Amino acid sequence: MPGRPLRMHKRLSWPRKRLCVFARRFYPTFGIVQPGLILPRFPRSPSIQPNMKTTLLACLLVLTGTVLHAQSNAAPSEHIFFTFPSDAVAKIHRIKITQSAYTEYFSVHNYNGGYNGLQQTPDSSHGSSHTLLASLWDPNTSGGIYSSVYYAAPNTYTGRFGGEGDGWQSINPYNWVLNTWYTVAIRSWKAAGNLYIATFIQSSGNNQWFLTSILSEPAPSGYLGSGNDCFLENWDGSNANWDGRFKRKAFFKDCWNMDVNGNWTKHSARTFSANAGDAGRNGIYDLAFNSGYDATEDAYFMEHGAGVTPSAGFNGGRTLSLPAQTNQGSAPTLTTASVSSVSASYSNGKIYVNWVTDNTKSPQLAAKVEILSGTSVVQSFTDTVPQRRADTLTTSLAAGTYTARVTVEDIFNGIATPVTASFTISGTTWYKLKNVYSGMYLDVQGSSTANSATLVQSASSSSYSQQWQLATSGITTIVNRNSGKAIDLPGSAQTPGTHPIQYTLNGGGANQQWTLVSAGSGHYLIQSNLSNHYILDDSASSTISGTGIILYSYSGSGSANQQWTLETVSGLAATQATEATGLKNVTLTSSATTENMQVYPNPVASQLHVQFALEKNAHYAQVFVTDLSGRRVKMQNMSAPGSIDVSQLPPGVYLVTVNGATKKFIKQ
Repeated sequence: MPGRPLRMHKRLSWPRKRLCVFARRFYPTFGIVQPGLILPRFPRSPSIQPNMKTTLLACLLVLTGTVLHAQSNAAPSEHIFFTFPSDAVAKIHRIKITQSAYTEYFSVHNYNGGYNGLQQTPDSSHGSSHTLLASLWDPNTSGGIYSSVYYAAPNTYTGRFGGEGDGWQSINPYNWVLNTWYTVAIRSWKAAGNLYIATFIQSSGNNQWFLTSILSEPAPSGYLGSGNDCFLENWDGSNANWDGRFKRKAFFKDCWNMDVNGNWTKHSARTFSANAGDAGRNGIYDLAFNSGYDATEDAYFMEHGAGVTPSAGFNGGRTLSLPAQTNQGSAPTLTTASVSSVSASYSNGKIYVNWVTDNTKSPQLAAKVEILSGTSVVQSFTDTVPQRRADTLTTSLAAGTYTARVTVEDIFNGIATPVTASFTISGTTWYKLKNVYSGMYLDVQGSSTANSATLVQSASSSSYSQQWQLATSGITTIVNRNSGKAIDLPGSAQTPGTHPIQYTLNGGGANQQWTLVSAGSGHYLIQSNLSNHYILDDSASSTISGTGIILYSYSGSGSANQQWTLETVSGLAATQATEATGLKNVTLTSSATTENMQVYPNPVASQLHVQFALEKNAHYAQVFVTDLSGRRVKMQNMSAPGSIDVSQLPPGVYLVTVNGATKKFIKQ
């Protein structure tokens, strides 16, 4: 990929990789044919086949100068390695770039499994030549164990990379500028068998924090590792427009680790190293490197390119021990997350909560949304989704005034002051309809929310599929709380034995109109308003849960299997959290669950990425896209993760379902 810096793969042996990458620098016809192995592209002839011997021969020819298609004069790659005592869940490092040129990568964090930093690239196809990069290698590409993208900011590009190991990367047109300090923070957490790594950046120019992406991989035993490595790389020295004749320089300071217990530690040792063995790649600039500590900036610096020479401290070598940062202190100077405002509203059995955070304060990691009646918490939901700023909770709370309270935990374990907003639930009454004969309750088959799902009787539960909105007298529609759909006679059928269904409200059609006819003693017949006036009937007077409800004739006050009692739903039933787009929090307590499934971008124009976990021993899953009427519009077999083309769908709201989990998305 143009503009992508090459990185040393953590699982690739260095001598072979260095040899072949060096060959590729000089021999442009080399190509990648499998992870970690670079072979020359030979003519398509059955008598000439690439193999390891020919690869090594080609590499050796380049090294000895026998084959030399281009001269390289790259500024030498150089690193500062920071030593820490223990594994980290979060890392902070600051960078200020004072001189740069094209094909330059300023790595800020090189941690266990990935890296991130700033680059200047001649490829501006992603919106800027000054980009923010984050990458995560696959744990085992050849073994089918891949990294993935969990979230990307709306203007962040994501895609696979290869060359020196394979994985997923994100590129954001951040448009960084010279002579400005940037704080780059990474925060990791584990959930549902995965490790998630979020990359944040803050500019000292406006103090705004920005989350560019969250990458993930199957959870290893640790987190980000103990060490950190920042480096400078001029990744293409074969072009006079951006080779080593241009000097590059950057300052680095305040490198910190936060361990798994939330303790901050600073580095105990620092070592600079300019890559050895790169004389052929570096050409005339092989010794154009330098590093040290600048007391004025209270920072370490690295520089390379024309006019740069090693200081006397190198004593003719390529490594240098660096002193401690004088004013680093004993802990980083941090702000605490702040919630600027909260809004809450109620509609049709759902509570909608939105909040805004102060982007100049430490970024959100997790959020807890609580619903209070007076001072008592009656409902709550918590998850670790740094980008989430809204939650929708399905509720069966009684009418009244309630408070929504939002508490945010930031990426450095700070807890924001909770912020509240009040809202009112109207006096809508929900009922459970109990059959007098069987003692079972009117329900929707499988608690379905789809059109044409049939009605059954089931044992009592707190499921919303057993709750209905209706009037106790006169003509009414009977609306299911779980689906929002009305009891309907398909095709306006009036034949005894017809199975009623649920269907989207049609605006008052007679096939969705019913009358509650008193049968005495608090019992009712549920009578269709169509001309035959048949009623809902427990088929064959069954007492078995799951028995289908039918339409049937009656006489007088009907029989017990045709009579129903109304039970008012009161108090707090089983609470549900929906559309919460995220994973259960690992540091705050959750009272609800959410499926390990994500869809992005949302809204989407063409390719909808679907993140989910395959069921045990499954090689793929069926992914369904339906519209809000329940009509299936797309179906695709997909490995996890994957994408589905929705470009041909009309604009609107859709549902995507995989392995029984459903998420809503908006097609632009």
